Amino acid sequence: MQPLLIKVNVPQKASFSINRYCYADRFPGIWHFHDEYELTLIEESTGSRMVGDHIERFKAGDLVFIGKNLPHTWRNDEPNAQGKSEALVIHFLENFLGAPFFDLPEMHKIKNLLERSRRGIKIEGVVADQVATLMKRIETTTGVDRVLDLLLILKVLSEYENLDVLSSEGFTNSINYTDSDRLKRVYEYIMNNFQEDVSLSKAASVAHMSPTAFSRYFKGRTRKPYTQFVIEMKIGYACKLLINEKMSVAEVCYQSGFQNLSNFNQQFKSITNLTPKKYQSMHAAK
Repeated sequence: MQPLLIKVNVPQKASFSINRYCYADRFPGIWHFHDEYELTLIEESTGSRMVGDHIERFKAGDLVFIGKNLPHTWRNDEPNAQGKSEALVIHFLENFLGAPFFDLPEMHKIKNLLERSRRGIKIEGVVADQVATLMKRIETTTGVDRVLDLLLILKVLSEYENLDVLSSEGFTNSINYTDSDRLKRVYEYIMNNFQEDVSLSKAASVAHMSPTAFSRYFKGRTRKPYTQFVIEMKIGYACKLLINEKMSVAEVCYQSGFQNLSNFNQQFKSITNLTPKKYQSMHAAK
């Protein structure tokens, strides 16, 4: 697999970077990876977040910690109803404080956090609020205070017990950056066309493989059958429509790329443990 390798620019006389990315419409949505660890706080926007083989809806307040060389992207719904997308992002290399720093005995909890981040970590609740506050403070501080605040963030996260790990162990272990860019092309094809017919045969054509060979290839690298991957993408989009749009369950079914209402209801319940109607009514009550 070969997502786009991105070079993260660190300002001169700085050991790590913090940037506020603001777009008038949508995030670029580039499927990419880099050597730096990444902490991303979504300030404004909604859509689908993809980390490794994990796909989930995101909204303002979404906070994730992504390990080095883990492919990821944020893609907005089209059109972006909010009209603006903004994120605050910290990037740092593992050796930004010197190669042996995180090998010190006192740093073993943070070292363990960095190891777990190779699958991506979602942070929620009080801890997310605390980290978001520290990130915004780093924007305005200089000198040693910036480094101390970043270390404080890592300390807080290393003590966070309810880590919600995102990507599967199988996906992380299967990443091979010397492989062809087939899987990258397939991911992009699915994300751009999942509301239409994205059959296994069409995806196989994008990958320039036979359907049988592609089926083995996709499952071998993502540890998930192709059809299940597509279904989960569609259900994630359906959840957004059920919550944010004034649409009937039948309308959501077809807008999400399903052709059969009965099948949509069955697949939705198998993933969310709720019927679409129940899911919609629960959120409407909030």
